[in-house]
Amino acid sequence: MPELPAKSIETAHPLATNSILYQTVKGALEQHPEQTGVFPLGDGVDAFVARLLLIESAVSSIDLQYYIYRNDETGRLLTWFLLDAAQRGVRVRLLLDDMTSADMDEQLIALARHPNISIRLFNPSIERNYRGLAMLFGFSRLNHRMHNKSFTVDNVMTIVGGRNIGDEYFAANRDLEFGDFDLLAMGDAVPQVSDEFDRYWNADSTHPIEVLSDHNPTQAELEAFALRVAEQREQSKSSEYVKRLAESQLLANLQSDNMTWFWGKALVLVDPPDKLAQSDKTTWLLSQLLPYLTQVESELFIISPYFVPTQSGADLLTILAQSGKRVRVLTNSLAATDVLAVHAGYKQYRKALLAAGVEIYEVKAQAGKRSHSWRGSSKSSLHAKSFVFDNKQIFVGSFNFDPRSAAVNTELGLLITQPQFSRHVTHNIEEKLTTNTYRLALEEGDLVWWDDATKQRYDSEPDAGFWRVFVADFLGLLPIESQL
Repeated sequence: MPELPAKSIETAHPLATNSILYQTVKGALEQHPEQTGVFPLGDGVDAFVARLLLIESAVSSIDLQYYIYRNDETGRLLTWFLLDAAQRGVRVRLLLDDMTSADMDEQLIALARHPNISIRLFNPSIERNYRGLAMLFGFSRLNHRMHNKSFTVDNVMTIVGGRNIGDEYFAANRDLEFGDFDLLAMGDAVPQVSDEFDRYWNADSTHPIEVLSDHNPTQAELEAFALRVAEQREQSKSSEYVKRLAESQLLANLQSDNMTWFWGKALVLVDPPDKLAQSDKTTWLLSQLLPYLTQVESELFIISPYFVPTQSGADLLTILAQSGKRVRVLTNSLAATDVLAVHAGYKQYRKALLAAGVEIYEVKAQAGKRSHSWRGSSKSSLHAKSFVFDNKQIFVGSFNFDPRSAAVNTELGLLITQPQFSRHVTHNIEEKLTTNTYRLALEEGDLVWWDDATKQRYDSEPDAGFWRVFVADFLGLLPIESQL
């Protein structure tokens, strides 16, 4: 990669004790020193409202780190709120993975012209107009992506979890809704997230958007951008989705002061930004998570939309199950997955895991009634990533149980020790297993799928259709597991 101009080193603003947000939670923080309070964000609309409310409350700083930031309805709404915050004098730092912001250079450069907005891209392609070729010839570097997701305001509260910024993550897409899960957190974990944001923001692999593009918008272009934003904002007022935001259950809970926070010890687990250059793999998130996986005493529940355990992961789950531990896996069915190659990598492990006693559930593609968790539009797909250990500890973040999360991309998540919350999450998922998933089983050595709601049995991938099955079978023949 060519040498780029040096960038300034910046750090998070201190805790904004003068903010309304801090004053609102000050009492709870003082009652729980050195602990973290978490509130679950399972519903997509609530998760988006939480972000908008945090932005509206900001007085000092907003730090966002995302793998995907779409230029769609929710992406534009969030951007407008960020612009308003910047106009109030709030410092906004937006850190994005470059591969997934490919069509947004002009918009990002225009935003970065605001004196209170800074935008940096992780591991960017220098060839802005020929990214496909750049990926082809620079695969070893550009294949390494930043999958982290965090959203921190005033160093008072943060949101971590599985959601990117886009309509499908916030129940705004009629064709597809990702069932996802975030944690709204305050307390001890927040400065940990801020420190990790700074580490990425100042990393050698991160660069300001303005030094990557030779496009220097004219005053006329900036004025046209501002006019377009104003027109879009006016049009959005009649949006069905904007009306739904006003009906958010989270808003109702806030107005009635009816939010239950779960307090416990928490750790932020994260990969180093230069993960692939690290010879010491103990710094990797997987290495930090592994002791919790291997030391399970009674049960392990893995929720991973992209589940490709590899042989070593399958061996670990087999050992746990055969030693009397209950091991459950919730992932996508072939009909529900948005990445066929991942299913191709996963399906070869199903029989052996089931034979060892691992329980496997696959999320259905058809939408049921819109609910508070991982159901949705005309097609639903699981996107939440969580690990529940013995119903005592839970890890929520961006990490999938697959080779890409383990060894290629960088990831981030929050591990909280809180039995009541762990049981709460497990219970909410268990309530929906019967109606929203297929339970896999082995019968005379053959794989079958049971719909426990209808007592119907399937001998082949339910609802997938010929072409999905054909493509998944073909991809399963290719030596691509390490990239899944």
